[in-house]
Amino acid sequence: KRLMVPMVVLFILILVMAGCGQTTTTSTQSTTSATTTKTSSTVSALQPPLDPQVDASNVYSKTPVSGGIMREIWSMGPSCLSYWPEMGPNEEVGAMPALEKLMEYGWDNDIHPFLAESVTVDKEKKTITFKIRKGIKFSDGSDLNAEVVAWNYQRGDDTNKLQYNDRLESIEVADPYTVVLHLNEYDRMLLSSFGWVPIFSKEAWDKSGNTDEERKAWARANVVGTGPFILKEYVKDDHMTWVKNPNYWQPGKPYLDGIEIKFVPDPVVAAAMMQAGQADMWTSGSTTKTQADLENKGLVLQGSSGTPITIYINNKDADSRFQNKALREAVEYAIDKAAISQALGYGKWAVCEDGTGPDMWGYDPNYKSRQYSVAKAKEMLAEAGYPNGIQIKLTALQGWEDQAQAVKQYLDAAGIQTEIDMADPGRFFSMYWGQAGWTDLLLFLQASSPSTFICLHRTLGPEPKTRIGSFVEPAELNQMFYDSRKAETIDEMKAWTVKIERYIADNALLIPLWETPSNYVIQSYVHTTYLKNSVVARFCADDWLEKR
Repeated sequence: KRLMVPMVVLFILILVMAGCGQTTTTSTQSTTSATTTKTSSTVSALQPPLDPQVDASNVYSKTPVSGGIMREIWSMGPSCLSYWPEMGPNEEVGAMPALEKLMEYGWDNDIHPFLAESVTVDKEKKTITFKIRKGIKFSDGSDLNAEVVAWNYQRGDDTNKLQYNDRLESIEVADPYTVVLHLNEYDRMLLSSFGWVPIFSKEAWDKSGNTDEERKAWARANVVGTGPFILKEYVKDDHMTWVKNPNYWQPGKPYLDGIEIKFVPDPVVAAAMMQAGQADMWTSGSTTKTQADLENKGLVLQGSSGTPITIYINNKDADSRFQNKALREAVEYAIDKAAISQALGYGKWAVCEDGTGPDMWGYDPNYKSRQYSVAKAKEMLAEAGYPNGIQIKLTALQGWEDQAQAVKQYLDAAGIQTEIDMADPGRFFSMYWGQAGWTDLLLFLQASSPSTFICLHRTLGPEPKTRIGSFVEPAELNQMFYDSRKAETIDEMKAWTVKIERYIADNALLIPLWETPSNYVIQSYVHTTYLKNSVVARFCADDWLEKR
């Protein structure tokens, strides 16, 4: 695909003013004036901050005040900060204080213009037109303009990082602040994917080295974005320091003077730091028991809707024993989900019958999955060809020892002798999000936000944003994903979510266990949007601390 940048901007502007030629800006004018037609629509803008009248966080419960340093604890840091082709979800979260996108998710869990002031879709002409807000600068002083945005998209396309890039025909810079994506096919998923691309400084990239390899090395350890904070220092596995961007485009923001992040993989140490007041927010690595203990001691739990904890099976390898449906069913029958939820959940976990919870798209209160039965598990083992039992490996992330041991206890009792492989974050995520994959089973969460429908497409669909290592959708499920892309309305998306989740559950392609709240621990004086409307969205510019 080629990046179409006009050689003479003035010439293009003359054509636009005259209403002549075939430039996309002319098309934008026609589509904007036809937003009431069936083939064209303009997406409603999201005026930062996210609409406080429907705010689901505690950010706007009081009038924000400026000043202070947010002291945060994370269990691990990112491995790459701004070379997008190598960035997974953990990397994008790690660079979040600096990163912004043309579109973002509002409290309605739908996507809206953000760095773009408007986004227009023309289904007939198969275009998505981004009008970029004028006057926004990156923290290095360079301008956010159409050429820079196009470069970001082209890099994602060239490296196959851009989800659905096979449907992108070309990228056009129509004028200094208008980018048009020309498509060979349009569906609603393109807006969710193409609108949610992190935008990096092209000037910072160009100046960082003489070769692409030098620039990549720089980008792995540095980041320059339009966001409210500037990276001051990053020491891998130790700490990350952010300072306020004095030229941030939203007037009066950010409220904080900076963010100091300490990487603490040991939950006991992290909990002690929170209790002693040595940190303001602990984002990851805490157990449900620790959260409950800290809540009883006056700290606050905050987060988003629950996250399904799931056993992923290896159905990618042709010789995987879990290609056998009966064996997958045996695993589910063997686990007493309710007993584990009660023992480990401290009243905060709920059994998952499929990959959804009561507050998620696709939830059906009448659906029941395979209920706990040792006898049935052994019956399915025999049907799968293992009447005398089987030995398997269960991979889990460090910090998940209690959950892994609980699952092992029940699998062992049913004749599924389980070896637990507790993997450190680096090794675990290379298996889960990378090419390494896992041997038999893997215990981890199933993404469900900003909507179950979008997350199914981004993680399990045939064109994922991030491929899960050892999972491959069967042909019938693959077709369901493709058919569901035609959904336009939220009701249609929800209906498809039910169909897809039911197919996955009926065929035991994933084995949902329980739903855990996506909670993290904060001090009572902290106000943040983190995890309130999306698993990987945080509007750092809106975070603030009450005076103490």
